[in-house]
Amino acid sequence: MANLLERAESYESASPHFPLISRSVAEKSLSRLAAMTLFSDKSYLRMHLDVGAHGIDPYFHALFYGAAEGRALFDREQVARSLGRASIFLDDQATPPPTYGSLDDHFSAFRKRVPAASIYVSSLGNIFMKEIAEDIAVDLRRAGIDVFIRDETSDMAQREPLSIVVAPHEFFTLGDGKSWMRDEVIESSFVYNTEQLQTPWFAKSLPAILASPGVFDISPQVAHLLGEAGLPAMHLEPGAALRTHWLEDADLDHPLVSALPARAKSSDFGLVPWSERPIDISFFGSESDRRESFLARNASVLAKFSAFIYCRRQSHGVIRDQSEGQSLTRIAGHVAGHSKISLNLHRDEFSYFEWHRIVRQGMASGSLVVTDPCLSHPRLKPGEHFFQEDVRHIPNLLEWLVFDVDGRNEAQRVLKNTARLLSNDEDNFVRTASILSFLEEHMDGVSQ
Repeated sequence: MANLLERAESYESASPHFPLISRSVAEKSLSRLAAMTLFSDKSYLRMHLDVGAHGIDPYFHALFYGAAEGRALFDREQVARSLGRASIFLDDQATPPPTYGSLDDHFSAFRKRVPAASIYVSSLGNIFMKEIAEDIAVDLRRAGIDVFIRDETSDMAQREPLSIVVAPHEFFTLGDGKSWMRDEVIESSFVYNTEQLQTPWFAKSLPAILASPGVFDISPQVAHLLGEAGLPAMHLEPGAALRTHWLEDADLDHPLVSALPARAKSSDFGLVPWSERPIDISFFGSESDRRESFLARNASVLAKFSAFIYCRRQSHGVIRDQSEGQSLTRIAGHVAGHSKISLNLHRDEFSYFEWHRIVRQGMASGSLVVTDPCLSHPRLKPGEHFFQEDVRHIPNLLEWLVFDVDGRNEAQRVLKNTARLLSNDEDNFVRTASILSFLEEHMDGVSQ
């Protein structure tokens, strides 16, 4: 393995993707990449024959070329093994939520040190990321911190004492965000990763992740794997509260709303008992071979239900805040609120716990979530807060839950458990305290 300093020296004259990153930051990032068990130089060269053909160091190329190009960084089998190992470790190490003395004292002490924070999210990115930024702002404001949500067009020199960048794969790669990929920003900004390890979007986020003082990750397994590599990392899911209303006035004329059954057009769904919701099953997601195979194979079974299936074509791109498609995320929540069951189908063979669809969209709207098996979650458990089943047997489970008396009774039991968990305000304060403790631990080396 080539000397890390030699790689950093090569970086200084040979990386057009990150012209504002210094050699010292490059060296630190390369060192952290080398510590990641997920990354194999041999696998990287096998996946990208052109790199080996030109005699380029795989660590150097992966971080300063491959990542920016969205190349696959990790062998998919290694990703699967690592996620499985992380799940087993987390299950074995499961501990009760941390307890704190006086939360008021904790919040007050942190607020004196850090009275204000900036949360950055790309104005050109997926609307889901803006929603996550707003949720994190709520968590910090609970401690009395002044929080400002900003984007890449804001004044870089006026960052607050605390900066958190949501979805670095978007913020540092889209539009003017590219100019923010510089030492003084990435070394002083915590990042919130929302992407799955096997995707090109995670690859694009990795340079910012490796240089940051700390990483929040929406996946407990990914947070654990980053921590194994020596990165300060914490699993964090934004809060999700029960809600009975999603749509804005502008959404009412959307074609998807017009296509809903008459009883599913009511903006407020909170007064409708679960058993009387007019849609039996709903699914919102982007197309993939795995999802389309399931839907085609089980079309005759789904035809027995009042079903609403929306499978967005990849060619349409992500749902952006500034586009006409911005209504879709609200419509997805609205449809879930009128559905007995929200269906979750994984995009590919990697079974991440898909928080946005499962919790924020489905559970928070009072819908019963049915999914194919997920990686374990520290608080939400199958059979207690949702149902999971092998994809081959999901049709049978759907029929039992909707048409069988015992199934409907089990559905009500799980729905009560979920509502109880989401309405527990104490969890919100504990989550805020956990965020502040992580920030306190890793802000010492942060300079503005």
